[in-house]
Amino acid sequence: MSINKVPASHVDLLEGPYYAVLTTMAPDGQPENTVVWCSWDGEYVLVNTADGRRKPANVRRNPKVALTVIDPQNGFRWIDVRGEVASIEPDPDYANINAHAKLYAGVDEYYGGVQPAEAKGTEERVIFKIRPERVVAFPAA
Repeated sequence: MSINKVPASHVDLLEGPYYAVLTTMAPDGQPENTVVWCSWDGEYVLVNTADGRRKPANVRRNPKVALTVIDPQNGFRWIDVRGEVASIEPDPDYANINAHAKLYAGVDEYYGGVQPAEAKGTEERVIFKIRPERVVAFPAA
């Protein structure tokens, strides 16, 4: 069943640490899938990336995205969130990416824990705030 909000029964899939597939639209109109970390703030799905990569360029051109998470314990339990990137926010102090690194990798710092420490300060981190517009959860809540 399609709804426009994330059902409580599937919030855990967005709160992680479950890998998600984010789909953006390439310049030629073809979908592009990327495996990402995500989190849920109660209103938006948050995805962190580095500015200058394909994902931010794709989103600035077309903010419509889709994000799918499959429960690793039960492949027939999943959530598909389609919506729009309502905003692209800076993550200048790395608070969001560090929170994701803690959740997904068990380390306090993304740079030095997941990526080399020398990479810190060489890229600008940004957060996609994805507003759910169509949510499909299976099994239905």
